[in-house]
Amino acid sequence: MEAARGRGPRPTFIEELDWLWRHYVHPPGHGQASDILKACRTLLLDGAPGNGRIATARVLLRELSSGAERFHELTWEEKNGRYLLEPASIGDDDRVWLDLSRADERAWRCFQDELSSLRKMVVEHAAFLVIVLPGNGREGLSPEFGQFHWTIGHPPAQEVLRRYLRLAGVPGAVTIPPPEFLKTERPVREIAKFADLVVSAYKNAPEAPHHAWYKSAESAYSGFGTGVAEAVKELRHGPQRALLLATAMLHNAHVDHVHDAAVALLDIVGYADERHSLERSDLLTSLGEIGAVPDANGHVRFKELGYDAAVRALFWHHMPGLRDGIQRWVGRMIDDPCLPDDDRYQLAKRFAEQCLNLRYRHVLVESVAEWTKGPKTYRRQMAADQALRRALTAEEHGMSFRKQIYNWARDDHLSESLAQVIIRMCTEVIAVTHPDQAVVRLHHRARRESRSTNARTALLEMVAADPWLRRLLLVRLTRLAINGREWRRDVELFLDVAEPTVFTAPGDRDRPLVAEAEIRALLTEGWKRAFRETAALAWYDRAREWLITALHDDRHRDLLVDILIEGSERRGDVLGGLYTAARSLSRFTPDDRARSATLLNVVLWKICTAQGIQVS
Repeated sequence: MEAARGRGPRPTFIEELDWLWRHYVHPPGHGQASDILKACRTLLLDGAPGNGRIATARVLLRELSSGAERFHELTWEEKNGRYLLEPASIGDDDRVWLDLSRADERAWRCFQDELSSLRKMVVEHAAFLVIVLPGNGREGLSPEFGQFHWTIGHPPAQEVLRRYLRLAGVPGAVTIPPPEFLKTERPVREIAKFADLVVSAYKNAPEAPHHAWYKSAESAYSGFGTGVAEAVKELRHGPQRALLLATAMLHNAHVDHVHDAAVALLDIVGYADERHSLERSDLLTSLGEIGAVPDANGHVRFKELGYDAAVRALFWHHMPGLRDGIQRWVGRMIDDPCLPDDDRYQLAKRFAEQCLNLRYRHVLVESVAEWTKGPKTYRRQMAADQALRRALTAEEHGMSFRKQIYNWARDDHLSESLAQVIIRMCTEVIAVTHPDQAVVRLHHRARRESRSTNARTALLEMVAADPWLRRLLLVRLTRLAINGREWRRDVELFLDVAEPTVFTAPGDRDRPLVAEAEIRALLTEGWKRAFRETAALAWYDRAREWLITALHDDRHRDLLVDILIEGSERRGDVLGGLYTAARSLSRFTPDDRARSATLLNVVLWKICTAQGIQVS
């Protein structure tokens, strides 16, 4: 896993945030919004859809960062008509945003009921919060929150385009006149998409004039209007259309693989071509008929920029009778051992893109489940990986697929292959912007592992490098033991997480976790379960580590011992085990007998006090 190789998801997200910051053009009202955020630590960000409010929220938080703070998006879940945060969602000095842009009127009212407590949490942790309001948010905003509200305008469209082109190295980006595309008001994300197409057009034809790049980008952006439909209409034979779709789905693959894919598609849909191979057109002629051409290395591309995407969309959205066949064909091609991995990954991602629609999400879910059942193969698993990666990073669909990962994580009968895929999705994708959700999903999976411990290992690696995530997991391991279904695996996880030096180490504010009353209560509850539900053989070594830490840490000695003693619930066998562990330290540290004696006296005195025995 990526985290295990030393490059976790957080550096990746910071790089993406810096990229956004460089490409960002300040909209009208940015400065005033920044002033409110600095003064109040909370900003209710308003503006017309398409103004780049999410990007503005992230940039405002980035401008208040020294580089060491945590950035993440807050997520909520509805419980009994209330919208609640995951416990411990905001940590010290966090930079967080909450996207309510799609919230309905009822949800917005409910969110406002929780806003005061959320702001209290933000202030207590010296964090900063930006909330992106729904379209009607300003009208329904309670008066007491008006001081945190500000509206931004639309950034200058031409400046947005020029910034993207200049940073991409397009010559003359600052001086070339604006395209026809900008004569219509466009959302910022669409301007960015258009800029990417212009950059691609420039790279395909660097010697062409700028208006040719614009024209090519405008055609690709519009999906070629009815042009693709008309072109397909002219292709009256099945083999022509099969080659067209195969070229679109395997764009830039070698001509041999495109040909084989077209043949496989004809077989899947039951098309029988009775002509002898000597009577058919040669492949180069067939490619020319569909507007494609192989390069010097035999890799096939359409002549027009973006034509491949338009063809894929046409077949999927406007030929419903082929969808089932396309789905089965993609599955067959993924299994093809001759198809290079890069082409297989692109095929899976392009198929996923066609399913990024509320109507077709279930098709991708079914396909991923199908690819990862039965005999485990690397090819199928990695195709599922690439498809889900594409779906999870889609702005409008990421939430839905994170929910699907959550449902899979809680499946008691999940295949081992799919389990491995969702573990990677948690550690490498979801953790980038939603680390709390990644922990929740890995925790559910770790509870249910029967043969492997991959989810458990990934979960422990994730929280090991992050005190905030460790706190979140600790909350789940203890509070859910009281209010929800109890899992024996949670006790094992608690013992893994309860490293004493982590809780006594100075935090960012020189305040260790163990100094917080809430953390001590959670640790005590965790030890209660460990002492109550496991044999001494399971908990003894970890408890001894706590006593070793207490031996050398004068400042936190009493706190550490108190947690253990209180967790024992005055059980004689547990107290005896703790006393035995404390006595063993005199042999463990023969050069520090004074410290050992002090610790033993502290443990003995607290044991006697817990049992109601007076000590003179």
